Amino acid sequence: MVFSDRFEAGKVLAELLQEYRGNPNTVVIALPRGGVPVGYMIARELKLPLDIFFVKKIPSPYNPEAAIGAVSEDGREYLNQRAVAMLNISRPYIEEQVAQITDNMRKKRALYQKPRIPIQGKRVILVDDGVATGASIYLAAQALRDGGAREIIIAVPVAPPDALPLLREVADRVVIPHIARDFMAVGQYYRDFHQLGDDEVIDLLNSPTME
Repeated sequence: MVFSDRFEAGKVLAELLQEYRGNPNTVVIALPRGGVPVGYMIARELKLPLDIFFVKKIPSPYNPEAAIGAVSEDGREYLNQRAVAMLNISRPYIEEQVAQITDNMRKKRALYQKPRIPIQGKRVILVDDGVATGASIYLAAQALRDGGAREIIIAVPVAPPDALPLLREVADRVVIPHIARDFMAVGQYYRDFHQLGDDEVIDLLNSPTME
């Protein structure tokens, strides 16, 4: 399965989540930036509020595209201990990266000017444009659960099979229309997978989803 873009992927997911349409106790939360168009379409199709939660990967010092873990905007940290040990990555490097990433997320939160929607006792549909290792969305689910969410549904368009155990460990339900056994990167499952600019994200966050 190849999606034309993130909006189409969101529509596909919305069809699988119709039971939550208009539910007053359900909130869609997207991981910026790539998850925002997906989350926007789900929220619009299901008439639900849309929010965001920042989680960013901690890059390997040897390959910036490879993640050795992730950090969330509330300071939580997830590390792939096997990768850290195999690559002999020092704790000072990790702490430096976490500090830089946390500062960048704080600046993005201020730029987007998106007040947090209360999630205490709510069902959260947690969305991204795809999963590779699952570390980022796993960390987000943990943070939102501890923040008071009653139920976590992870909804992503595509993921490899080996990410599923991690996702199921932290979510009450996992919705993935395409389990990709030949997975190499999320982008290979989109015809348009451009990097979203901040202006695009801000426009979507300011667009109504419950009209």
